[in-house]
Amino acid sequence: MEAVNDPVRLMEIEKELAGPQKEAALAKYDAVLSALARRIDAAMKAGLPPEEFPRVAELGEANVLARKILRLTVRVDGEARKA
Repeated sequence: MEAVNDPVRLMEIEKELAGPQKEAALAKYDAVLSALARRIDAAMKAGLPPEEFPRVAELGEANVLARKILRLTVRVDGEARKA
């Protein structure tokens, strides 16, 4: 997945997650975040230099939060369409 620091790209992702293929979009983005979580876990288990540990730990926390937001985005959109 490419870097997502562009507001236009974020809007495109939001549209994907609200569109008819939202489950496929959710799976695609969650797979990327899941792979990142595995890489973070592996790095933590392998051991990190003390100066790297806080940054990697924060990245892990941000990744967990990103996965939660991703799921909530799809869930909220789905519930809004039913109302």
